[in-house]
Formats: sequence, structure tokens, C-alpha cells
Amino acid sequence: MFFWLEGPWMPFEILSIRHFLCIVVCILLIVLIPRALAFANDSVIRYVIFLYIALICHLQFLELHVFTEMYEREWKTILPFQLCDFSAIAMVIYFLTKYRFAFSCAYFWGIPFAGMAMFTPNSLYAFPSPDYLVHQYGHAIVLLGVSMAMQLFGVRPVRKDVLNVSIFTIGLLPLIYLINHVLGEPANYWFLLSKPSGDNLMAFLPSAPLHMVALIPLTIAVFAACFAPIYLSNRSMGFFQKTDNPDG
Repeated sequence: MFFWLEGPWMPFEILSIRHFLCIVVCILLIVLIPRALAFANDSVIRYVIFLYIALICHLQFLELHVFTEMYEREWKTILPFQLCDFSAIAMVIYFLTKYRFAFSCAYFWGIPFAGMAMFTPNSLYAFPSPDYLVHQYGHAIVLLGVSMAMQLFGVRPVRKDVLNVSIFTIGLLPLIYLINHVLGEPANYWFLLSKPSGDNLMAFLPSAPLHMVALIPLTIAVFAACFAPIYLSNRSMGFFQKTDNPDG
């Protein structure tokens, strides 16, 4: 039935129409699915949240199957220790507890890193190869969770979260270094031991381990840039509220 999954597949090219169309479809789904649920009742929202959490859990097994069984990658490289995985876990924590800092972690980890991974995947083959589909699905679902939280529950990061999430992220670095050390090669979570291969923004950084000297301040700057739209939106809303208020 799924004969198209059997290949042969075209090699992945980042500047291709099919990749561009896939990105467009993913963005539309990320924006429009929560918007379609905006007027749903609480029971429907709870069911959707339950389904989302189930999909996040299923994704971990799907990645293990596809990348280890079909592409013979080592299991050490597929464990949920990347920032995108942490973002997905943070979204699950938020949906279960409504703990706002968990959402902020998911926002700052997910928007730039899952977004960059969607635009510059390290897939060997193009759509509709299994590695490409699973890669895009795994990162799109992270951004879908952030979009759902913002549109359905109105949660937003605040300015202090840029610093708090940065400190928390830096605090996790020794743990990720330890995980890489315990697992051994080719584990390279958070790309602490070497830069990722393929076409991506980290290609412009110096070689490891010096890339971390540039990566830490760059990551903080990326967090600040991700907060900029929220900050500008809050400023514009405050401006119009003051303008519309004759007493203000």
C-alpha cells in the first residue's frame, strides 16, 4: 500500500521545489491547526492535547525504527537528548502542568532549533523518503505544540525568560557532555563534540571545540531574537491601548 516508501528516492537538495513546498505545508499546518481549534470546547481541547502527547511519545519509537532499521544509524545517535527533543518534552510538561517556564523553554529551544532543522534537514534523500518525512514530522510537531499553547491558551514568554532559559540551557551543558562521554562515539548531542554535517547555519562557526566559544553567545542572541516579535507585539499593543484611552 505504501509502495512510495520503498524508493528509489532522489538525493535531498536544500534548494528544491519539493523541499520548499513541504516547508510551506508544515508552516500552514502549524498555524492553522490551532486556529481551527480556537472555538472548540474544553473536552475537544483535552482530547487534542492527549493526542499530541501520544504523538510525541510515538515519535521516539518511530525515529528509532526508521533511522536504525532502515538507515542503519547507531541507536546512540537517536536518543531524545537533542534540544528539539527537550523542547518536545517541555511542551508535554507544559500541557500536563501548565507550568509557564516549561513553555518558555519549549519556545526558545523549539522556534530556532526545530525551525532551523526543518529548513536545513540532514536527510540523505528528498520527499517522500522515510528519513525526510520522519525528520520533518518530528520537528514540525515541536513547533505545532508551541503554536497550540500560544493560540489556545494565550501563553507567551516574557522578557526575563530570555535570561532564565539561557542560564538553564548553559547549566545543562555539563549533563549533555557527560551523556556524550558515557555513550561514546558517535553520540554528539547538542553538537558539543563536533559541528553537524550538511548545509546549516553552524557551518560558518569555527571547528570544534572552538565552535562552542561562538555557539554559546550566538545561542543567547538567537533566544533574544526569538523574543523580539513578542516584545514588539507587546509594545505595539501598549501603544494602541494608550492612544485609545482618553485618560492615558
